[in-house]
Amino acid sequence: MSDIELFSFEACPFAQRTRMMMIEKGIECSLTEVDLYNKPDWWKELSPHGKVPLIRHNGEIVYESRIINEYLEDVFPEPPLLPADPLRRAMARIWIDYCDTYFLPALHKLIADRQDKEKQKENRTLIAEKLLFIENEGLRKLGDGPYFMGRELTLVDLQYMPFIERFPCYEELWGASIPEECTRFRDWFETMQARESHHKTVNTLEFHMQRYSKYDKAA
Repeated sequence: MSDIELFSFEACPFAQRTRMMMIEKGIECSLTEVDLYNKPDWWKELSPHGKVPLIRHNGEIVYESRIINEYLEDVFPEPPLLPADPLRRAMARIWIDYCDTYFLPALHKLIADRQDKEKQKENRTLIAEKLLFIENEGLRKLGDGPYFMGRELTLVDLQYMPFIERFPCYEELWGASIPEECTRFRDWFETMQARESHHKTVNTLEFHMQRYSKYDKAA
């Protein structure tokens, strides 16, 4: 039995980041699915914030997807998912942070402001701006190759992919769109869709639509 326990929730994009990372690394684990809509009592005692993903490794708890992924990178350095060069590694962390600090909040505002048409126009513009920034300042400048940092997959790619997998829901429900100029971004998405780690963790559009449609029903 593996000495790593991964606690996940099938619908959670943050947990998917770590599931993809472990597949890319070939890390074996025991997987426990936690229903975040009906959390068991034992989960409240195990997880400080009640969120997934969470891992238990050699009896110790690590949580928050980006922290888990960097921890696993340190513990299981092969194959590497961060650049060896310190400056390139710093750039990777900058774009990992950009995802959580700037890109995801723009997506989340679409849901939060879904009943306000004027705010939604602003939100769609904001998302387009973030995607263009990723295209022009990230993908086009970080290196030649199909991935964020160039020719090799890194944690940066895994940071974004679960949310881009769900982007068709944002298009269908709230009118967000990927700008036509984001050709490099579209190529990246196509490349990521072909990864084994995506095939093993992906959910269907119908699955995601059922989940996101609940927000409007609850309004």
